[in-house]
Amino acid sequence: MYSYAGKILRINLDKKKITTEPTSKYSEKFLGGRGINQWLLFKETNQSTSPLDPECPIIFGTGVLLGTLTIGACRYNVDSLNYLTGGVGSSNSGGHFGPELKFAGYDHLLIKGKNPDPCYLWIDGENVEIRDAEGYWGKTTWDADSMIRKELGDEDIQLATIGPAGENLVRGACIINNGARAAGRCGLGGVMGSKNLKSIAVRGDDSIEVADTNEFLKLSEEILKKIEKDLRMDSFKTYGTMKVAQHDNDNWSGCPVRNFQDGYWDKSDRIRCEDLVENYSVKNIGCFACPVSCSHWLKISNGDFEGTTGEGFQTNTINNFGYKLNIDNWPAIIKAHVLCSQYGLDVDNTAGSIAWAAECYQRGILDKKDLDGLDLEWDNQDAILELIRKIAMREGIGDLLAEGSKRASEKIGGESQKYAIHMKKQELYETLRYRKGWALGVAVSPRGGGHLRGAPAFEGNVSPEDAEKFYGVKTASDRNAYEGKAKIVTWMENFKAILDSVGICALLSWWKSPHLVGPEDVTRLLEAATGKSWNVRNLLKTGERIHNVEKAINSRAGFTRLDDIPPERFFEEPIKSGPGKGDILERDKFEQMLNEYYQIRGWNIQTSLPTSNKLKELDLEKVAEELEKHGKLG
Repeated sequence: MYSYAGKILRINLDKKKITTEPTSKYSEKFLGGRGINQWLLFKETNQSTSPLDPECPIIFGTGVLLGTLTIGACRYNVDSLNYLTGGVGSSNSGGHFGPELKFAGYDHLLIKGKNPDPCYLWIDGENVEIRDAEGYWGKTTWDADSMIRKELGDEDIQLATIGPAGENLVRGACIINNGARAAGRCGLGGVMGSKNLKSIAVRGDDSIEVADTNEFLKLSEEILKKIEKDLRMDSFKTYGTMKVAQHDNDNWSGCPVRNFQDGYWDKSDRIRCEDLVENYSVKNIGCFACPVSCSHWLKISNGDFEGTTGEGFQTNTINNFGYKLNIDNWPAIIKAHVLCSQYGLDVDNTAGSIAWAAECYQRGILDKKDLDGLDLEWDNQDAILELIRKIAMREGIGDLLAEGSKRASEKIGGESQKYAIHMKKQELYETLRYRKGWALGVAVSPRGGGHLRGAPAFEGNVSPEDAEKFYGVKTASDRNAYEGKAKIVTWMENFKAILDSVGICALLSWWKSPHLVGPEDVTRLLEAATGKSWNVRNLLKTGERIHNVEKAINSRAGFTRLDDIPPERFFEEPIKSGPGKGDILERDKFEQMLNEYYQIRGWNIQTSLPTSNKLKELDLEKVAEELEKHGKLG
């Protein structure tokens, strides 16, 4: 198979059984990466499977174009059942782990079972071993990586590792590769920890062959020129996505200030990206096959956190620990990010739980006694940093916060439940009042919140002419318009499913700008790489099929229309200050947008459940049969 390694590696930790099967069994309908991962997840779980069941698989998948010279093809997917929601668990990460797995000869790695003792996997081409990790259990991701590399005698090994948070089954635990690249959200670090699996170490020496080398190189060169021509890339090369928070705050009041109590932060001038790059950046760092190098290696040279170093962060960390928790100095934000990377904690889920506790403290629902003596004022950076540790270790109040704000608020009860800002029981990072298509995309995301499914990043940043020409919806240029946004979100979900299945970074695509990598580019790349015929219509239909498999997993788990409704705060409390003052989600207009979305999807408008006709149209008859058996068809 051109552009594929050709094999899926299956490991059963209980039975110590290691087998392979051909990727070609699934690639025609689901491409690779996220697409094949989600199909395997649906096929190998059922309605009674829970995320921590030994037989629940955790699946690592590389994209079809990963390991080639495709510009920006650096992403791999990790998929399992979501430890927070019980439905779709799906994470996408960059760096170098994904390509290395493919170079080792495997497109996908599916792991089942639970080892009796802590273990790690060593994958060195055809040599695959389940190794003892007793000496690494309890170590941070950074320490474990260093120790495993030393044991194996190879500094070039790529690893995907959990920290103490994953070992302690924290619901917001993630998987870390390359020190700070997180397969985040969905609690997949906890799923990995439940299997007593500390790390996956990979070394590969194979190469990936494409069908038409000359055409492929020509297309790659064209895409590189597109990227170099786009003015946004200059900013990304300098700041990564860090400037997004700054832009959204200053122009739209679009940030999660103090647990979404406002959208505008008057302290933003204290953490400007220009200051971070000038005073703390040592060098730029990039993912495999990416010319942008949007990350930074950071170092704090003086002050309270002197000596702290680590790979930098994107806009999530700034929004979470700056705007959401009111920390207005870079060293503390850098330290919080580094701690999350070392402990293996997702920054969105961690900050969301702490923000819930901080607002409960603000309103007198929690006091110092409840918080192990901590004074959780909004800008108390020492208390916040201590809570990060406590969450990872499930120590004291950290044990409650490790469950996420939804479950924590149910335990505390009363008014506290109003301040748990979540979608489908997972912490919400995105504010939903300032861009209406963005709000819809986040709300209907099968992962439980999250903007990296169908929320259009280009909304409000594209001209009316480009909006109509490329996306077919002129109102994409108007962030406050509700009309047409259901069409945009549906299209974006289908296209993003393709990006995650071929391995191309969304930041270099139409998700961000219509002048970057679009569906026609991906189609031509796939044809040159695989030697098979593709067209845009079939490509997006494949994306639709993948998204419907995810919808089926969530429907089987019991999700309905009610789970696609945003938290009440966004309907009831307008933005209080800044240029977006007064912006709010209008309930009736959001509900109409949701109706239109379900109608375009071909799902039941009242329940949101997928219909038999739609599933059969997508060649998903077996999915329809499974849902019908459980009464989950619309």
